[in-house]
Amino acid sequence: MDSKLYINPPLVKRAYDWRKGPQPKTRAALDRFFASPAIRTVKRQMCEIGRRIYSRGYTDGNGGNLSVRVGEDLVLCSPTLCCKGFMKEEDICLVDMKAGQLCGYRPRTSEVKVHIAMMQAAGWDACVHCHPPHCNAFLFAGQVPPSGINPEADIFFNQIPLAPYGTPGTDEVAANVAAMSKKSNVVFMENHGIVCGARDIEEAEWFCENADAYCQVLLLAAGHGAKLQQVGPQSVKDFLAIRKALGLPVDPKQPLYNTRRFNGYAMKRARGGR
Repeated sequence: MDSKLYINPPLVKRAYDWRKGPQPKTRAALDRFFASPAIRTVKRQMCEIGRRIYSRGYTDGNGGNLSVRVGEDLVLCSPTLCCKGFMKEEDICLVDMKAGQLCGYRPRTSEVKVHIAMMQAAGWDACVHCHPPHCNAFLFAGQVPPSGINPEADIFFNQIPLAPYGTPGTDEVAANVAAMSKKSNVVFMENHGIVCGARDIEEAEWFCENADAYCQVLLLAAGHGAKLQQVGPQSVKDFLAIRKALGLPVDPKQPLYNTRRFNGYAMKRARGGR
């Protein structure tokens, strides 16, 4: 084909741009905003993501929670004691950035404090908290997966930090996650689960999938007896350059590898790459 025929379509914009949207301040304005077509669309997206994490086994019972920032001082979030696989548009709550509930007929999740803290610390506009089993297999043991092995892992979540344990719903756990969220968009919560921050709710769910799939492969690899291998330093630098180009954070103080060991042994160097 003639190169003159090539096209360069833009990326799809999925995020609700709260910076350009209304900022309601009165009861009447809040009620109109909460029922507006634009916000109803975001609520439906949240319900779809709830179904995804439930169908993937990332939540059970009423576990997990979701949030999307929709204003300077406004956040949509899932309610407490609600199965995310069957969550409906009318179940969604609206809170301010202090976690005070403004709209919704159901009580908001107590863990929205974690989401708000992550939004404030790292600048994310959406968060998903859930309990993916392969991630939890690591964090229940106080471990995080090694970096420098797989391009997608290093690009999409880099070196996952482990936030110290805190009782769910408390200011303590929110502060612990906020501190770690500056290091990666995926944070492991010690003895609890994971929380992923992103620019929109679908991207946050993608990061949950990325993290759990990576942990699953590592756990499978632990059983075949052969040593895992890490790519060379220049390849890791290449991963991080791609990550930065995608607008994802990289801690300038982090080492190239978060560990050189896995499953009790020293990992080897990959034959190819740099």
